[in-house]
Amino acid sequence: MENQAHNTMGTSPCEAELQELMEQIDIMVSNKKMDWERKMRALETRLDLRDQELANAQTCLDQKGQEVGLLRQKLDSLEKCNLAMTQNYEGQLQSLKAQFSKLTNNFEKLRLHQMKRNKVPRKELPHLKEEIPSELSNLNQKLEEFRAKSREWDKQEILYQTHLISLDAQQKLLSEKCNQFQKQAQSYQTQLNGKKQCLDDSSSEIPHLICDPDPNCEINESDEFIIEKLKSAVSEIALSRNKLQDENQKLLQELKMYQRQCQAMEAGLSEVKSELQSRDDLLRIIEMERLQLHRELLKIGECQNAQGNKTRLESSYLPSIKEPERKIKELFSVMQDQPNHEKELNER
Repeated sequence: MENQAHNTMGTSPCEAELQELMEQIDIMVSNKKMDWERKMRALETRLDLRDQELANAQTCLDQKGQEVGLLRQKLDSLEKCNLAMTQNYEGQLQSLKAQFSKLTNNFEKLRLHQMKRNKVPRKELPHLKEEIPSELSNLNQKLEEFRAKSREWDKQEILYQTHLISLDAQQKLLSEKCNQFQKQAQSYQTQLNGKKQCLDDSSSEIPHLICDPDPNCEINESDEFIIEKLKSAVSEIALSRNKLQDENQKLLQELKMYQRQCQAMEAGLSEVKSELQSRDDLLRIIEMERLQLHRELLKIGECQNAQGNKTRLESSYLPSIKEPERKIKELFSVMQDQPNHEKELNER
């Protein structure tokens, strides 16, 4: 009984320490679990926000891609309109040159007639007087036709200028709307460079279309005014082309800015991916620690069960061991008392 009580008292502190250790382990595991769950919730919130931002950015990029397509169509139509206007002005300049050459030829004929009139005898003067008025009337008629055509050209020039102003306004509105896109940026930039080269080529060809008149020829003041007016119109067209080039340059700068923004977004996405990778590593470490704690708990439980089984076995075998010892002692005492008993019998 004393040994049994001693064994019970020996196991109680071990069980208390084991219970305390298990409680501490449970608290540590619970704290780890709460911290892990809090981090996971924060990470999931950040991931949801980033996914939403990426979806919004993708939607915005798709919208801007559509706007770029519309802008490219507008630029193509503007380029076609400018090409048609250039061809029209080239045709008008060719017609003006032809009319001017006809006028110079007529003036040259008139001058030759004047020289002939000064040289011919007086008998032929009446014949020349009859030819000169007819030539003058023809020249006046051609001048009137030329003036009428110049007035029509002035009206067309006003219409073209109004159309150019409206196209410039549309170009500005489209340039303000065009932002934040990545798709088709490289191809669009290449197209703009090609169009810029075409504009440079066309603007370099415009001065060659203007033909300066011969200073030796006598020209009417109204004809000079019309020619100067057409030259100023061509200059205004060149200025409009320069404005379009400036607008294209601005668009290129905006494209570069949007490309930088897209690169920044990609860098942010890579940072998020690296952060997710580090969080996955942390989760794996926590899982390994949890498994190790679980194995330690299993070992402690096995040790506790083994110790309990040992205690139960010792307590069950203790009475059976004491009974044979008692019998042996009694037998030994009987064997010691037997010679004394025989001696007493002999004495009797």
